[in-house]
Parts: sequence; C-alpha cells; structure tokens
Amino acid sequence: MSNEPLDPTDILDTLGVVRPARAIPVSGGADTLIWRVEVAGQVSALRLFRPEQVTVAQREVAALAAASSAGLPVPRVYAEGIWCGRPVLHMSWMPGRPLRDELQANPLRAHALGVQFGRAQAAVHAILPPATLLAHPSPWIAWANPDDALRDCLRAASRGPDVLLHLDFHPMNVLVADGRISAVLDWANARAGDPRADLARTASILRFAPLDPGVPKPLENLVRRLFIAGWRRGYREVAGPMGGMAPFYAWAGAVMIRDLTPRLERPDLAWLDDQFLERVRQWADGWRERAGCAAS
Repeated sequence: MSNEPLDPTDILDTLGVVRPARAIPVSGGADTLIWRVEVAGQVSALRLFRPEQVTVAQREVAALAAASSAGLPVPRVYAEGIWCGRPVLHMSWMPGRPLRDELQANPLRAHALGVQFGRAQAAVHAILPPATLLAHPSPWIAWANPDDALRDCLRAASRGPDVLLHLDFHPMNVLVADGRISAVLDWANARAGDPRADLARTASILRFAPLDPGVPKPLENLVRRLFIAGWRRGYREVAGPMGGMAPFYAWAGAVMIRDLTPRLERPDLAWLDDQFLERVRQWADGWRERAGCAAS
C-alpha cells in the first residue's frame, strides 16, 4: 500500500457523498485502507482497495449481498466506485468491537463467545454462493498453490454442494456488541467450496495467531483453548459434525505460509518470524501424513 497522503473527502466526493465532519483512519485492514466517516450525525465506513483489487471489491460486494439476504449481520454497501484507479466502497458502520478485544476484556466468557462464533460460521455455510464466487479465477484449492499430491487429495475429499466460504473468519473480523455477535466483516477472500476449508482456515488462525500478547502465556493459552472448544461446539450445534478434516488442515497450513511469508520483517507483525512459519509447516506436514497425501 502506498504511503502517499490520501484525502478521504476527495474519495467521498467521487461517490457523491457530502463532505464529512470527520473521517478517522481505522487501524486494521491488511490489504485496504479504512476510515470511519461521520456525516450529519450518521456514521459510515469508507474502504479503499489497491488498484489491482477491482475484481476483489466486486466479489466482496457480491458476498455481502448474499450474506445480507440470508440475514447475517454484515455491512450494507451504499456506493461503490473507482478513485484514482482504485476501487472504493462506502458502507454502513457496524456496531461493536472486535471479538478479540472482547476476549481480552472478558476472558471468562471465552467459551460462551466461542459458541456464538461457531454458530455464526455455520450460518455462513448455510448460504449458497453467488455466481461471481462460483466463477472465481482462483478457487479455494488453488489458493494454497498446492502440489499435485495435496491437490489430488483435496479433490478426492471435497464434496458438494459448494457453500459460501468466508476464508478469513477470525476474532478480528467478527464484532461483538452487548455481549452478542453484531457483525461479520472483511469478505475479500470469499469463495465457493467445501465448508471444511473455511473451518480449517479458521482453525489454523486460532491455533497460531497471537490472541492477547498483553497477558501471561498460560492465561492466553487457557483462553484460546476455551474459545476453540466453544467454537467447535457452536458450529456442531448448527451444522453437525465435520469429518475428514486432515487434508483441509494441510491445505490451511499451506495457505497461511503462502499468505504470511511475504509479510516477514513487517514491524507491525513482531510475532511473525521464520520460527513461526516453521511451526505452521510442521503442523501442516503432520496433517498431510495423516491424510495420506505427503509430498513425494
């Protein structure tokens, strides 16, 4: 993302939005810039993508429409357009704070919040994907850039029908308000496919990503275990058990390595180093062996 100064007022003018009283940069958004916009007492969100992400923004709009039609709490898209060659979305501002922040403030509710988290993900998987995602140029299997052995294993294990996959479903992309899940954000990775791929992706993030670096490690690990147990329980309550996960865990590990390797040395990711990636690789390799699709 360029470091050039950006004026969100100019971007909003392009979309026909009156000048805001305030436009506040929001932390987060690994691939986009986000502002909280206040106009005449109304709060909204402005999201600016990279120039090469035109189709990414279009697919996100399609995924949001499908999720909204199914009753999921997701942002409403007010307007979409192009500003200086970059796609931009003006959306509703969703209430609440990230689930990770809620866990930090209320660690004793880790299991109960995990149950809600799992139920919400099961609700995503009950949605039929829009045509735009069925025709995604990089289907979910290809996203991991798998070798032939893993690709064949996944094709043999995958079963239809395809459902909507979020593929970035983790505690920073889910909001909580008044103790309840209030929004599911950031659908840029959405695809159509086997729900076990989405579960495996979430499992890899919950296992490896930092949860609360400000607390002692034993407490963080306890909160993590309680949350994961709640997540699995909540998902099963709605969607039933999911078997045959081994090749999907191997796939999720490959996705994480591919996604994070280019981000090594980023100052905002102090926890990311070669040792971290090696732990992910060992985890993924273990699941490959269990699935019987180890690389030759």
